[in-house]
Amino acid sequence: MTTENLYDSIALAENIKIQAKARNIQLKDMYAELGMSKGVLSNLRTGRMIAADSLARIADYLDCSMDFLMGRTVDPAVQRMELTDEERQKVTDFIQFILSQRK
Repeated sequence: MTTENLYDSIALAENIKIQAKARNIQLKDMYAELGMSKGVLSNLRTGRMIAADSLARIADYLDCSMDFLMGRTVDPAVQRMELTDEERQKVTDFIQFILSQRK
């Protein structure tokens, strides 16, 4: 497994700005509606990290995936899976089983 850094806060800031512009969204309006500081981009540009829940809210607002904003994919589409609660539990149980088989 590679140990390359997959988090580049400066690129993230730029991608947020680009995606907002593409959707004709004013950043100040987005931050106000999300209850976030206007300094989010400034903080990112200086190397600060953003909380995962904040990034998720921004991605949802911009209707794209967090991976797209982080530059991990060129496809902005969000891959949503519609599962029932029972199906989600089965997936969780299966993952736990797989992890328990590790040596």
